[in-house]
Amino acid sequence: MAFSNAGTLTFLAAGQQVRWNYSWGSDRGFQQAGADVKTPNAGGQHVADEQGKSRFNDGTAAYFVTIANRGPGGAWHNLQGGGGA
Repeated sequence: MAFSNAGTLTFLAAGQQVRWNYSWGSDRGFQQAGADVKTPNAGGQHVADEQGKSRFNDGTAAYFVTIANRGPGGAWHNLQGGGGA
């Protein structure tokens, strides 16, 4: 299931990065997320890396991604993504 505009808006200046975690409470299989970059912005180029998943004994799962701004300027983002086909 695809998602966009998920999570709190987060500002990254050029060179900054943030580690996100997200969950729906259940295991939704393979998921990936990237930056849902907002406009206007100052030329931020947000890159998603270090995708991950944790599965817990109660059947729930949590997903992880690092978003880094490669610049040249800052920008706001939250998350978008979904499962693989």
